[in-house]
Amino acid sequence: MIVDGTIVAQASAQGSAARGIIRISGDESLDAVLPFFSPKASQNNLSTSEIVPTLSKDTTIPQITCGMFRPWGNETPFRQVKVILFYWPSGRGFTGEQAVELHLPGSSSILNASIRTLCSTGKVRLANRGEFTLRAFLNGRLDLTQAEAILGAIDATSDNDLNNALKQLSGTLSRKFSDLRDLLLNVLSEMEAGFDFIDEDIEFISFSQAHEKLEHALEEIEETLQASSTRLSRNPAPRVVLVGRPNVGKSSLFNALIDKFDGKASGKALVSGVAGTTRDYLEAELLIDGVQFTLVDTAGFEKEVLSASGDINEPPVSQRNAPSMPSHRELAQGALRKALNGASLVVCCFDSAKSRTKLEEEIEGLSVQARIDVFTKQDLKNAGSPERANTDVSTIETSATANKGIEKLGKQIAVKLCSVNENSDIVPSTALRCQEALRNAKQSLQNALNLLENEALCDESLVASELRLALNQIGLITGQVHTDDLLDRIFSRFCIGK
Repeated sequence: MIVDGTIVAQASAQGSAARGIIRISGDESLDAVLPFFSPKASQNNLSTSEIVPTLSKDTTIPQITCGMFRPWGNETPFRQVKVILFYWPSGRGFTGEQAVELHLPGSSSILNASIRTLCSTGKVRLANRGEFTLRAFLNGRLDLTQAEAILGAIDATSDNDLNNALKQLSGTLSRKFSDLRDLLLNVLSEMEAGFDFIDEDIEFISFSQAHEKLEHALEEIEETLQASSTRLSRNPAPRVVLVGRPNVGKSSLFNALIDKFDGKASGKALVSGVAGTTRDYLEAELLIDGVQFTLVDTAGFEKEVLSASGDINEPPVSQRNAPSMPSHRELAQGALRKALNGASLVVCCFDSAKSRTKLEEEIEGLSVQARIDVFTKQDLKNAGSPERANTDVSTIETSATANKGIEKLGKQIAVKLCSVNENSDIVPSTALRCQEALRNAKQSLQNALNLLENEALCDESLVASELRLALNQIGLITGQVHTDDLLDRIFSRFCIGK
């Protein structure tokens, strides 16, 4: 990417709005804007102590002023619009360069004309994708994990995804890697100091001290590696799967949740008193309390058909024992297995009007990431207090017919999904990129620990070499070590203006 010169782009979303933003960054930002700007604060209906009537001659301080701007240039000076001008000197703005933002009326024609006029001066050019964030990174305002968090915030599809991206942008992940890097650098520097005094009886760090610190570093890397792996295995929109024995009321619950929360589905589930009506699974997109997820209605759970051994990851009986085509029931259970394997949350449905069976116990025994127990058909006369084997699991009583408990269930699903994801503060692009580097750093630290196991035969220079390799891999994650190809892959995914 070319990162020289002064750049300009629309920083606000495309389309009409009350206000739009044009962002300029580079040494000639202010010089490019001033020929088309007239400070006339009295014409703006803004009143704040931060806004000054005109730009100060002292360009070493940030400033905010308001006035009039000529989007179509000085050839038509009478065509002006109100503007708020934000100015940051070098070292103070987002990019670390001199920067200007123009807050104008949000008409597309005004914003486009303003950009064309600024480019016509020859002092600025259109920005490339992600160039503002790239300049912030190159100028030390952000590291790579924070830069990727900006993309994560742009791409967020739920409040939870946005919160995770904002946490990473605030530096939570950066500080973790910074602390880890400091720990390894301290161990390495103490070991290398010992090399300079090898002929003297001076011990800067003992083998046991080095071993203890490296074990702690290894635990930190393994924890981050696990978090990134979990983040990658999670679907962009979490999947919530309804599961229960045939005719327990899953499809009615599926339809009730769609109606209550205006879900988007290709069609509603068929509801019938005949067990086994649902043979495939249906999906609906729901947004509840800012949490977006996919609700999945599945066929009735039949353990003996799903898997003879009780493991949802095993193939069905027909595929293991016979070459013949599987039956409809087996196909339905295969679809159920697939849905369960990709579930972030499982809603286990139990019939309040019927006594517990062995099948209910099998359902409760499913190994899943998180679950909610729902007792359906509370409107029936013989519905009593349901038997609950596991009091540690969230339980909700519902009736799709009487619309009982539907809203409570939806909100509980949102709460559970937030709880499942609360520690997943790594955006997907970072999780994907840092996997290999974390594995390499883990291997280098493990090699160093293996060398330290035997003090008599340990070659400290080899330990130091492994530590340098680990530090290099951590540097790749944060951007302290980078290549042009790596930066191009990351920032080319951004939109223009970011």
